[in-house]
Amino acid sequence: MFTTFITGANRGIGLAFTREYLARGGRVFAACRAPAEAARLHPLKTTYGGRLTLVPLDVTDSKSIEAAAEQVQRETDALDLLINNAGVFFPSAGFADLNPESLGQSFAVNSTAPMMVSQKLMPLLQKSASPKIVNITAPTRPIAQLQRTENHSYTASRYALNAMTKMLSLELRSLGVIVVALWPGYLRTDMNNMAGDAAPPEEAIPQVVNLIQSLNWEHTGCCLLPDGKIFDW
Repeated sequence: MFTTFITGANRGIGLAFTREYLARGGRVFAACRAPAEAARLHPLKTTYGGRLTLVPLDVTDSKSIEAAAEQVQRETDALDLLINNAGVFFPSAGFADLNPESLGQSFAVNSTAPMMVSQKLMPLLQKSASPKIVNITAPTRPIAQLQRTENHSYTASRYALNAMTKMLSLELRSLGVIVVALWPGYLRTDMNNMAGDAAPPEEAIPQVVNLIQSLNWEHTGCCLLPDGKIFDW
């Protein structure tokens, strides 16, 4: 049975991933900070029973990450896929809006956490026949082409994540782990205040899951768009 670990699984894109993998017959470890309060996950637990495990996880807390990894190790022999989806967004209209709290939290959740979660789950990923790590991100243009003067902490944290995704892919290639950065498209989430012109995650994610299932060694170390094209970052 295909086994997936998803961070930020209680809402938005993470919830849509959870629903889709369960609907396809997979086993899902759905991680979020407060599973007892994750009201949208509870009906899925009722429907899918043992194929869904709710995992308490604060991705900024090293002890929480370790405890989550230990829980998963007790309940499965291997992980086929890790989706690092949890993210935060602190808007800024300009340089004057920056503060150390929003910068620090953005890097902690958007950049550092995917690396730390991947590190702790590597022993289980290595036991899969075809392990994959998918870091949900935003496509970052070459810095020479960067023209943005807003949303500094989010943009910078995505550059950091994308750089580390590339570095991780180089190191894990010899261990048989495919690592990609993936932009699922402009989807309606809390990050964009449920924008009306964004696509509902439940409509877009099935195509994204098809893409993830088709990943091969040509994709490792790349940033992928939802249609499968490789973004030139």
